[in-house]
Amino acid sequence: MSIAITTRSCDNARTGSYPHETELTAAAVGKRGIRRAFPLPLRGDKCGAEAQPLAVPGVMLDDGSVHDVIYLADMANQIWAFDAATGAELWVRTLGRPVDGSGKIDMHVVNDHWGVLGTPVIDTATGILYAVAWVSADGSVSTARHLCFAVSIRNGKNAAGPIDLEGVTYDPGNGLPVQAFSSAARKQRAGLLLTKVDGVATVFAGFGSIRETSDDARGWVIACGTAPFATTAAWAATAKGFGGGIWQGAGGLAADTTGHVYAMTGNGSFDGVTDFAESFVKLAYTPPTGGGAAHLQLVDWWTPFTEAARVAPAQHVAIPVAADPDGEQALPTNFRAVAASAGMDGWDDMDLASGGPVVVPSHNAVLGAGKDGVLYVVKLDDMGRTGPADLTAPAGNYAKLLSAPIFFTFFSPALSPHPDDIRDLNTLWGGVTHHLHGTPVVWQPPGLDPYVYCWGENGNLRAWRLEHDATVTYLACSAETASPQATGPDDPAGGMPGGMITLSADPADPQTAVVWATVPYIDANKHISPGRLLAYDATSFDTNADGSKRMRVLWDSEDWNLPFSFNKFNRPIVFKGRLYVPTYSDRVDVYELA
Repeated sequence: MSIAITTRSCDNARTGSYPHETELTAAAVGKRGIRRAFPLPLRGDKCGAEAQPLAVPGVMLDDGSVHDVIYLADMANQIWAFDAATGAELWVRTLGRPVDGSGKIDMHVVNDHWGVLGTPVIDTATGILYAVAWVSADGSVSTARHLCFAVSIRNGKNAAGPIDLEGVTYDPGNGLPVQAFSSAARKQRAGLLLTKVDGVATVFAGFGSIRETSDDARGWVIACGTAPFATTAAWAATAKGFGGGIWQGAGGLAADTTGHVYAMTGNGSFDGVTDFAESFVKLAYTPPTGGGAAHLQLVDWWTPFTEAARVAPAQHVAIPVAADPDGEQALPTNFRAVAASAGMDGWDDMDLASGGPVVVPSHNAVLGAGKDGVLYVVKLDDMGRTGPADLTAPAGNYAKLLSAPIFFTFFSPALSPHPDDIRDLNTLWGGVTHHLHGTPVVWQPPGLDPYVYCWGENGNLRAWRLEHDATVTYLACSAETASPQATGPDDPAGGMPGGMITLSADPADPQTAVVWATVPYIDANKHISPGRLLAYDATSFDTNADGSKRMRVLWDSEDWNLPFSFNKFNRPIVFKGRLYVPTYSDRVDVYELA
């Protein structure tokens, strides 16, 4: 039975696993291999889609024909529908003019447009796809507004709206002014979330910022009710200070079975009262009832560190970057000036929000890692409500977790992943960064504890086991690395963003599971990088000479001379015997068994 893929990373828990695949099994891929069958072309943007493909079986179009459909939202603000089996274009809809790429948005001008960044979400019960598009009257950032669209999956026409999110407000209380949402200052990169609370379907969108050091930079979560289609509530991660962006390496806002919303916030201010940067946060949503207003409020959080403990006070600084045609420069997201003695040549980039949360209800856990490459296993039902005093006694703060933090994307015998002084992590171990972008992949075979997989930048694919007691045990890693050609004397810390991974398996047989990965050869933040596609056996490992285990490669695009441009934050999906691989070559490549 084919199950729809309606959201980023397959489900609201953000596991990244699709346990409904019976054809692309480890045995079949290892024996027969895969071949590139056809592309899904995306006209209008040189890179294509930043948003993950979505898939719905058995969709009836207006003409009465029925198709299994792949839905794509691209940076030119277009929504596409393709036949999943043939690649035939079924319909396309333009949502509005996107923002033109420039240094006002990113330090490195890789994208020529900024339209739909965050992965949309589909409500199969109503046949509606929800997407947030960055629409500009003239292509400039200054006139850009974020609009939330509701379109029919049958034909792409508006089912309702759109909603203009400009000016949505949040009242932080505590004698502070009401905050107003400004579209021009923000990116909506995190995948959208659709939940039902008290039977009411609601879409949630998370936002980061263009410049994390500006006074109006703060993370936002905006709730849009679906019936009627309108904004209902909002929450901002900071109110007195700034920052706390929610971008999560394009990972989606997560939810548990009760509808609570989970996010990870980035650099900025923290006081445990109104400001919650560098935190795991849990939000509770109350729909509007009986004429009363909806509410979105913080109910729990856990914070590993703050900038106050980690660096000198944040400064508004300029760094040498190429000016854009309008003479403006954009700071790289989440950078801060620090003393060179901190071990990063005067710069530090901790940013917990480079990663996103994964909810594991069976273990009462929320998993997540950021740019330190450290995995935290937070209690789902009691995060700990970290306060400033907790951060002066780190051992007690770490004790609020389900298990001790571990180095996740790399291993350093000389450092501790839970130091008494967080500044001990202000170093480039091995001379390179080890950031995690997006969410780990979590796969729980029936009756077994979950497998966990990650692929950090400048590192390799790593397999772990989340044990019954919530400790995380290392299993194996790949010999292949991300961005092997990126590092060198001119770019010692390059190599963004690591591998983009997903998992597919037959639910009846855990031995069928495959980890699919795309990785760059060079730094895919500064350049459009050639890409490499790999398939790994998820559970059966080879043995190295020293007795350690190695992830077994089932198929490698290097062996078949199949070039494509790596898509920086986008994951492949598996659906009905085919693999759909987003590229920066203005297309999605479709693979099937050879």
